[in-house]
Amino acid sequence: MENIYLNVAAKRNDPDYMQITGDVKKDIGLRFKAACTLKEISIGEGLEQALEAWLEENQKPNRKKGAV
Repeated sequence: MENIYLNVAAKRNDPDYMQITGDVKKDIGLRFKAACTLKEISIGEGLEQALEAWLEENQKPNRKKGAV
């Protein structure tokens, strides 16, 4: 497993990265951290994947219910 702490330090000084913070319910946060640990990825990488999926889903044109 790569050293996650070295990557975090490098990203903090990289102008192509920014820090995002927010509060989530404890259950969601614990499940997310556990899932990242099981996948052997950093929290940051997990957040990038989650945000990419969320953005992909939410950038689709809105379709009204029942529209064909």
